[in-house]
Amino acid sequence: MIWSISGYKQFRKCARQWYYRNIVADGRVKNDSFRKEITILSKLQTIEAWRGGIVDDIISRLLVSAINKKIPIDKNYYLREAEKIFDAQFEYAVFQKYREADMKISGNSNFAAFLKSEAGEDILNEEIDKARKDIETALTNLLDDNDFIAYLHSASHLVSQRALIYPLDRFNVKAIPDLIAFFDNAPPHIFDWKVHTYGTNTYDEQLISYAAALYKVAHSKPHVDFPKNITDYQIFDYRITEYQLLHKERIKRDYEITYERLEELGATMSGSIMEMYMAGGHKKYSELSPENFETTSFIENCLNCPFKNNCKTHDHDIRNKYLQN
Repeated sequence: MIWSISGYKQFRKCARQWYYRNIVADGRVKNDSFRKEITILSKLQTIEAWRGGIVDDIISRLLVSAINKKIPIDKNYYLREAEKIFDAQFEYAVFQKYREADMKISGNSNFAAFLKSEAGEDILNEEIDKARKDIETALTNLLDDNDFIAYLHSASHLVSQRALIYPLDRFNVKAIPDLIAFFDNAPPHIFDWKVHTYGTNTYDEQLISYAAALYKVAHSKPHVDFPKNITDYQIFDYRITEYQLLHKERIKRDYEITYERLEELGATMSGSIMEMYMAGGHKKYSELSPENFETTSFIENCLNCPFKNNCKTHDHDIRNKYLQN
């Protein structure tokens, strides 16, 4: 079983949904129509999540590469590329091309799938315009942040969307930071991009889990492109920052890594791994059934769940739990 902070939060929200996403869904399965269907459903997104993904893609795939290669930053180029991706993926999702027989998910740059389109609902022009504008705003706020771009240029190497995996007991812990900036004479700096309209939530626990993963990997099996001085720094030296990209005031929240926060993370990980283990999260698909995993107690969690039509207890148990509460 692979543990991640986001996966555990999903498990706490609805263990049944976690089961469908992490046990049933598997893009490698070819001869099981049910699992193939669940795999497609697991890719369905809200418009908000999709537009955030485009921003992440432009930053991690294009901007980070340009900075590493010392290529001058052309804001208009990134905005044009985002527009191209927006149009191609929007068409793909609305016309449900993911339902075509020869569809491929992996390596398909046009792939997108919307919850609304799958449900037969229209996407309003206002939603489309807002998503397009949000992408432009997020990228513009970042690319016009000259001091921040200069700071990234001062790094010796940038690594984006890198999977950091390390063992814990009999399990593996996985973390994928949005960006890690390495420096010749300074500790690493981890960033987490957020494309949220209000930006009121904080993500310190997530960032601390990224720092813990980087520290574990750096001191056990460092990646080949990690700097040789990375083991010179303690985890408390690491810098961690959340960047809310939709806000003109450029909300950046720096968090401190302390013994207390690491102990809290350790307790969360140990307790949650045991909880997920007891539910059967470590077992294979063939050894489990949906009934091994409880459904949510809050009916609002079902509204954007792509598996609600597959969840056998959705119409009965969820409604009863809601009425009891």
